[in-house]
Amino acid sequence: MHIGREEVPLVGQLPRIADVDLPYTPPPVAANLTAISGANPQCPAQFQRSTLNAVPATNALLKKTKLPFALILEPYLDEAKGTVPVVEDTIVSRCTRCKTYINPFVHFTQGALKWQCNMCGLENDAPSGFDWDVIKQQQADRWQRAELNHGCVDFVASAEYMMRPPQPPVYVFVLDTSLHAVQSGVIGLAADAILQALDHIPNEDGRTKVAFLTADSAVAFYKLTGDEPEILVVGDLADIYLPRAATDLVVNLSECRPLLQDMLARMKDMFTPNTAPGTNCLGTALQAARKLLAPTGGKIVCFQVSLPNVGEGQVKPAPNDQKAVLDAALMTPSTAFYKTFAAECTKVQVCADMFLFGAPYADVATLNVLPRFTGGQTHYYPHFSAADASDRRQLQQEVRRLLAEKIGLEAVMRTRCSPGLICKSFYGNCTTRVPDIMALPNVPRDQSYCIEVGIEEDIATPVVYFQTALLYTTCFGERRIRVLNVALPVTKNLPDVFAAVDQVAVARTLCHQAIDKAATSKLKDGRDLLWRSTADICHSYSKEVGGSAGTSQLTVGRTLSILPLLVLSLLKSETFSEHATIPIDSRSQTTVLLRTLPLSSWIDFVCPRFYALHAMPPQAGTVDPQTNQVIMPPRMNLTSEKLEQHGCYLIENGQRMYVWLGKAAVPPLCKDLFNVPDISHIKSGKVVSLPTVASDISQRVSAVIQHLQEQRQDAYYPALYVMREDDDPVLRTSALALLVEDRHPSGPTNAGANQQDMNSGMSYYQWLGFLRSKNGK
Repeated sequence: MHIGREEVPLVGQLPRIADVDLPYTPPPVAANLTAISGANPQCPAQFQRSTLNAVPATNALLKKTKLPFALILEPYLDEAKGTVPVVEDTIVSRCTRCKTYINPFVHFTQGALKWQCNMCGLENDAPSGFDWDVIKQQQADRWQRAELNHGCVDFVASAEYMMRPPQPPVYVFVLDTSLHAVQSGVIGLAADAILQALDHIPNEDGRTKVAFLTADSAVAFYKLTGDEPEILVVGDLADIYLPRAATDLVVNLSECRPLLQDMLARMKDMFTPNTAPGTNCLGTALQAARKLLAPTGGKIVCFQVSLPNVGEGQVKPAPNDQKAVLDAALMTPSTAFYKTFAAECTKVQVCADMFLFGAPYADVATLNVLPRFTGGQTHYYPHFSAADASDRRQLQQEVRRLLAEKIGLEAVMRTRCSPGLICKSFYGNCTTRVPDIMALPNVPRDQSYCIEVGIEEDIATPVVYFQTALLYTTCFGERRIRVLNVALPVTKNLPDVFAAVDQVAVARTLCHQAIDKAATSKLKDGRDLLWRSTADICHSYSKEVGGSAGTSQLTVGRTLSILPLLVLSLLKSETFSEHATIPIDSRSQTTVLLRTLPLSSWIDFVCPRFYALHAMPPQAGTVDPQTNQVIMPPRMNLTSEKLEQHGCYLIENGQRMYVWLGKAAVPPLCKDLFNVPDISHIKSGKVVSLPTVASDISQRVSAVIQHLQEQRQDAYYPALYVMREDDDPVLRTSALALLVEDRHPSGPTNAGANQQDMNSGMSYYQWLGFLRSKNGK
């Protein structure tokens, strides 16, 4: 994504919304830097991106830019997002000094008998297997080897990389069966969702195992061997034990399938309000699940409706609202139990995922601690209704997506870098082991990680290298090492640094830093970090590149054109907004999404898509024959000024989709899209899908919506709402909140330059005035 020095004056102009979708490509590499000319040495952008694609030669130069230096990693994407070549002969050659894996940037010396490490310069012996295929007993061509030709490869690991035989995928389901859960109807729906997902669970080699626990006033184990399911109840919450051998309780999915289907079918009616206790011993049930998984490792999948209130891991029944919003820390857990338990899980390669159905309070901040440190995910349904077909479909889809993921198991990830550089901070759902290892009991296909880089010593070389290695086990029992390589040029010229910025990666890194600051201090400090960093970056560009340090101008390079919009969107998000009316669980779940979503989903969550459906180009909503993907309409600026009373629009952020119909929408549009005579027949609310109508616009709009719902990189399924402009005021407010360029009704009415502090209600123009007034201060 190298764009020439094109200056963009921000003040008085709408943000260049199309720049959100600018493609990112790693910088080109000179032929003399690689072992083989014509290779693809750089790791593809979908797996790894750098905030800076021209690295400052000194830390002093980096500080002048005010830009963060970080890598955004998505190392284990679904195969559909990128195919990774596999080195299958288990020849894994590494530098004997720094342990760097052989890669396209090494050089062969001494008649190709040695290879010189690109990280530390040491010469290492070239493996004999590079030139002789032991299996086929014939000459081999080393120059065709994947690890010398591709920046991202998978090595099939040899026995030295295994502490034990590769673990099978093991899933332990923990269901809340307290009175509140029974009354909500979630138990039957969760059982049905699991039942429908069984065929999608990775089990090609027939090794996958499952177990079931339920929790209320006691922990119930389900024995899935013999002629029929057997329930074994343990009421000792202080010292939980397994009532049978783990082999009777954790059973092979293929072998126990009939019993499992029988049990899940019975679960829909097994629990009644008359017999269900009002207590939930989640913490104790989790301890039991860990005992079941300790021999192998695996995944705990929890469905929780009520708060844990007996046994270990009890949480407070209501949030602590003593402090003002800005003075309170973000995501503060109400008990230390779950972090301690997460550390125990990580040691035995156990991950946890949470499905939380909380009303009025689910304590997402506390229960998310377990997925946070074990590599799991949290799904939150604040207003779930078992009677709502749309809610049922969302749950079903998200359970299926989560269980269908071909996750990596028992993984560790480490990033090495050239001398003078250091990995100093790590963000994402993992446990960090000193000094630089990220432990991941599970590696989901759809999560993002961020590693902040520091410059410890001046860099004298023209290029620096980064290599990330992910050691993991596949679902089909193969130990592998995924290696990602990237080379970045070094410069002493500040304009070069700014010309090669990845502004989306910069915004993502600032978001991580701000969340960390708000969690360890208070929300105001996180907000201040966001706006001050943005003002400092704009000022630095003006001073060092544009030649103007005055407050009269706010001009940046094209590579920073949407950074102010992205940061404003973050400040308006439920994570960073100062509005006290935001429910604490909604604030927490928004924070979870900002921390974990893959970059393609994150950018849509922060900067929603806004389309004019009634004015789509003719090709929008049709399939591109070259990519086989649905062609999207052009993005519009996120302002209500684009809304016309006769129009129909789609506003979506990956979690919610709104089909907005203007109050003057004409009858033909209503007929062609909703199969009703006029707008008065359209009712606002949540829907499973739009009506199927035999019209061109209906088919194309449905294709766009279906693509956005189903072709996502993450495990979330966005809810769909239809709304008339003059109908439901709550829906209207919720949809308009996604138009982040507008001033919030409660926002300031005077100019941004007159604001002493950042206000989340500012319009984009007020925000620019605020930034300009703070420029250099």
